[in-house]
Amino acid sequence: MDDGRRTGREHGPRMPKYLAIYRVLADRIADGRYPADAPLPAQRELGEEFDVSLMTVRQAIQALEADGLLETRHGVGTFARRPAFAYGLTGLRSLSQDLVEQGIELETEVLDARLVVPPGDVGARLGIQAQGRVLAVERLRSTRPSPGASVPLLLQTSYLPAGIVDDVETLRHQSLYRLLEESGRPVRQASETIQAVALTAEQARVLRREPGSPALSSSRLSRGEDGTPLVDDRALLVGDTVITAERAVTGTNLAYEHR
Repeated sequence: MDDGRRTGREHGPRMPKYLAIYRVLADRIADGRYPADAPLPAQRELGEEFDVSLMTVRQAIQALEADGLLETRHGVGTFARRPAFAYGLTGLRSLSQDLVEQGIELETEVLDARLVVPPGDVGARLGIQAQGRVLAVERLRSTRPSPGASVPLLLQTSYLPAGIVDDVETLRHQSLYRLLEESGRPVRQASETIQAVALTAEQARVLRREPGSPALSSSRLSRGEDGTPLVDDRALLVGDTVITAERAVTGTNLAYEHR
């Protein structure tokens, strides 16, 4: 009985065996059989399934890695890659708005929300006097590339002057920028700096990465109509990221992409 499984043999003898296996495994990743962060079967198991040598299996895996569909974690195994996303550095859209426009469903978990004395640089950027308090909201942003699979993308701490946001729970379902706009405090300008960092042990634990894994650290100060500081955001975006630029006579469009 035909159970609908593809083995690679249906591609015919003219196609290299490793490429036939590549196509089968790529299909399994695309249809969610191997969801993001799921380990692939051992190479020996794949060799037995496709009736090929380990060298042929390795060729297929190397090709999938080159195309960004797999990643090998030394000493752990081979895993399906996380989904890619791009984040434009122009305009005033929030990260969640950027991802929604790309068709990516974003889940937000509020990890902590409390009044704190902010770090010195945050207090200075927000214009908070010494020992003054701000609302610090820590959120974890994740996607669900397939049912039952949650993939953390971003760990974000937003510092706001006390009283700007009354209902923190709303941030589970709504963009902070949109919430500010609805409260009569729309964001009109922002400055952002980005640098490469290595995740600390605690950051890696929350983001389900290895300590020392690469990430991008973003620091964004958003201001209102009259330049009044509204939000100081500190965010960590996981993954190897490439910054690209589209240049034209009308200007430059920058974006960074998680691959």
